[in-house]
Amino acid sequence: MERNTQSGPASISKDVRNTNRIPFIRTGVAGVLMGLANLVPGVSGGTMVLVMGLYEQFVSAIADLTRFRFTRKSLLFIGLLVLAAAIAIGACSGVMSHLVTTRRSAMFSLFIGMTLGGAPLLYGMVKPLKGSAVIGLVLGLGLMVVIAGTKPDKPQPAEGREAVEVIEPSYARDVAAGAVGMSAMVLPGISGAYMLLVLGRYEAILAAVHQVSKFVVSAGQKGDLGTAMPVIIPVAIGAIIAMVGLSNFLKWMLHRHPRVMLGFLLGVLLGSVIGIWPFDAGAATRDYVIGVALAIAGFVATTILSRLKM
Repeated sequence: MERNTQSGPASISKDVRNTNRIPFIRTGVAGVLMGLANLVPGVSGGTMVLVMGLYEQFVSAIADLTRFRFTRKSLLFIGLLVLAAAIAIGACSGVMSHLVTTRRSAMFSLFIGMTLGGAPLLYGMVKPLKGSAVIGLVLGLGLMVVIAGTKPDKPQPAEGREAVEVIEPSYARDVAAGAVGMSAMVLPGISGAYMLLVLGRYEAILAAVHQVSKFVVSAGQKGDLGTAMPVIIPVAIGAIIAMVGLSNFLKWMLHRHPRVMLGFLLGVLLGSVIGIWPFDAGAATRDYVIGVALAIAGFVATTILSRLKM
């Protein structure tokens, strides 16, 4: 029979579960990293919350809000996380887009290092790694291998032609897309945009969101809500269902079966780097050297940041 040790699941997020304190600095850093990760295709924002050691509080706060338990702690935590992520996205979207396009191997190497930097912290929560924790790890790692194997080819635009927004509703798939997209935000290691590509609904949903944005910005003068809302509404329904169901399920798992769940999260974290392998077959030696250096820098930075107590 397995026993919990002080370094195992019994001490999960001990600094935030047993007090009403919120580690404001660490939460703000997690929000910034979450926002930056969402700007990189294939990188999960939820992984950044996990590597900062705040995943249990993140899931618990979302679960409480979906059950209309509006505690001061949950509202402050989610509010700070979302605000920091929004600021990071607004301030860095152009720069990150440019870097990912022109320095892909370097940026992906950095995010691989940052992701793996959370492994020591998560391993410290679950050790000794045996029994149910190993089962969870294998399941999490296997899930990420399967997802990486379904990676769609990058669509190529027709030469000399501009991309045309096509919004065709597909109600069942849009509900599924909303559910999967939201699940990807809550479950670390999975990119929401990536999963929408797998489902074949990324372009239609993006085009629908763009139409709504034009309608709002122009005060109703531009944008076609008639074609956008038949896509947006099913996506929103799926997202709400997933947020309520998954967040409460994960909270239950973390409290009732912590070893399985932490092992699963460790497997997801380790396997999440498969989908963002930075080097192509023709990569130069210089690319490898820079990539390894950035991966090490990202690993060290995340390891240090994840241990912030404030």
